[in-house]
Amino acid sequence: MQPRVSIIWLNYSSAKFLGLVLRSLKSLFELDYDNYEVIVVDNGSTDGSFEAIRGFVKRFKPSNIRVKVVRSDRNRGYSGGMN
Repeated sequence: MQPRVSIIWLNYSSAKFLGLVLRSLKSLFELDYDNYEVIVVDNGSTDGSFEAIRGFVKRFKPSNIRVKVVRSDRNRGYSGGMN
C-alpha cells in the first residue's frame, strides 16, 4: 500500500511568472501516484496571483486528487507559510 503524501505548494506574489506557476501546479496534478493531496498556500499575495491560482485549481484539478487552497492574511515567510 502506498503511503499518503501531502505536497505543500507555497505562493507569494508570483504574477510576474504565472505561466511557470501554473505549469508547476499542472505537473502535480499529473503525478503517477494515487495517494496524495496538494495543499496550495498563498502567503499574503497582493498581485492577483492567488485568484489566478485558485481559478486554475478549480478548472483543472482531477477529481481523484484532494486539493486544499489556503490564503494567509500576510506574508509569514517561507517557514511560516509552510507551517
